[in-house]
Amino acid sequence: MKTMMCKRRAVLFLLLLCVAALSGTGCARSSDPAPGTPAKPAVVNISYSTRPLNVPAAVALEKHFFEEAFAAEGIAVQWYLLEGPATVEALAAKSIDIATSLNYVSAIVTKAGGNDIKVIASYNKFPKGIGLLAGTDSGVVTVADLKGKKVALQKGTMLQEMLIKALVEAGLNENDVELISMESADAANALVQNQVAAAVLPDPLLTKMIGSQQAKLLRNAEGLILGQAVIAARSDFAAQYPDVVQKVLEAEASTLEWIDANTDEALEIMAATNQMELAGVRALYPKFDFTLPIDAGNIDSLKSSAEFLQAHGFLKPETDTRALIDALVDTSYLK
Repeated sequence: MKTMMCKRRAVLFLLLLCVAALSGTGCARSSDPAPGTPAKPAVVNISYSTRPLNVPAAVALEKHFFEEAFAAEGIAVQWYLLEGPATVEALAAKSIDIATSLNYVSAIVTKAGGNDIKVIASYNKFPKGIGLLAGTDSGVVTVADLKGKKVALQKGTMLQEMLIKALVEAGLNENDVELISMESADAANALVQNQVAAAVLPDPLLTKMIGSQQAKLLRNAEGLILGQAVIAARSDFAAQYPDVVQKVLEAEASTLEWIDANTDEALEIMAATNQMELAGVRALYPKFDFTLPIDAGNIDSLKSSAEFLQAHGFLKPETDTRALIDALVDTSYLK
């Protein structure tokens, strides 16, 4: 009888433990860090790019806003200058934890390819700062004139999506032109050398080429693509250190507030960082929308872009594009 009562008490004790676990007052939940996992990392690794005109990156580096934000918690901030495919590779290799300027096409494609990342905020939008240019001596007057011609751009980015949509708008498709993949600076040079008839370029190259009268604008990206760069985090890092991810966004928001209050100084920092004329920076800055929120309309646009990318072979036919974006975007870290 005594043995039976002991067994009953043991069962009751186990039941109480389970209740405590479910209520979050006792045992660790499945979302808690694994045993032995530190409550905070020793360092947060963040990638950045100051191009084409990433004023927040230039200011944050100059003013050490992120370092100051994390200093009280004993967390170091390590910056890495990365652009294009190198950013995606670094996320996949876990060399960086957060990317502050990742173009949305790369984010969508890399997520579909199995690289588990989360888009946690917008970084900027600049469709007016992207354009399809034709050489002044190319004989090309309209987008429709590009049929059978060579067009240079960086493949696998928003620049390619912009070109395809511009071609469709003009009654053509991507098979009507010969795409030459190269970095934007090389594409601009190829255009000047008449090696290609056209190129898709971002600012400040876009404005520089037009100003030099070595190229003419056929179409900018407004109304065609988002022209958006995003802030992305490794999903495992975000799940393990949600407070750190949130603090990164808080530091970014504080940087933007400082820029709004000190715009002249911010643009001077930008000009010095990218070795540009201050007048040119002032002229280009209004083309860029540096705001963090991602709203429902933005998410719908990302879903439309994912569908477009799938239709043009960037994503596998069996990919559920809407579910892909739902899994990619997580705005819960924005407070």
